[in-house]
Amino acid sequence: MASSEKIGAVMVVGGGIGGIQAALDLAEAGFKVYLVESAPAIGGRMAQLDKTFPTNDCAICILSPKLVECGRHLNIEILANAEVIGLRGEPGRFEVTVKERPRYVDIEKCTGCGACAEACVLEGRIPSEFDEGLGKRAAIYIFYPQATPRKAIVDPEACVYLTRGRCKQTCLEACQADAIDFEQTERERVIEVGAVILAPGYKLYDPSLSEEFG
Repeated sequence: MASSEKIGAVMVVGGGIGGIQAALDLAEAGFKVYLVESAPAIGGRMAQLDKTFPTNDCAICILSPKLVECGRHLNIEILANAEVIGLRGEPGRFEVTVKERPRYVDIEKCTGCGACAEACVLEGRIPSEFDEGLGKRAAIYIFYPQATPRKAIVDPEACVYLTRGRCKQTCLEACQADAIDFEQTERERVIEVGAVILAPGYKLYDPSLSEEFG
């Protein structure tokens, strides 16, 4: 019966190094892979590291080729800035509901040049999540230099136009690709897969919560 047929696709939830490697292995084996990542780009914690223990190898040197391969692989579809909100079915045949938040940037048009970020009136004023608050970014930005996908994204909580309805919109003027789209809205997709791999990663501990650490 058609209802009992297994689906030859896999969803990997989490775009860190574990999720990326799982996606690449599955894609090479011939499976269609949906790689879901809540951040604006895949890479996870490893993209934030300088060196890896115990060999002191350059973290991004190891990760970057995998990012490129993942972004170019025909069997992998990256769903960044998205999250799984529903799952039903059984092994071999799942229906997964994925919520894709708006980037306010058309990823088909965006070239990743960064001109929009340079032109933003808030450039250098917003703490960067990727840099753990040590660096600053604009309201429209590229997550990190080697980001995959290397596409701009608008922070809806910082953008003056989205929060107040008024702005000089210098980013629109700077974007020669006409990729910025403030009309984008949240959308949900139902994707059928045969299996789901969970690779959600981890959150860093905030030492400020412990007084003994100052």
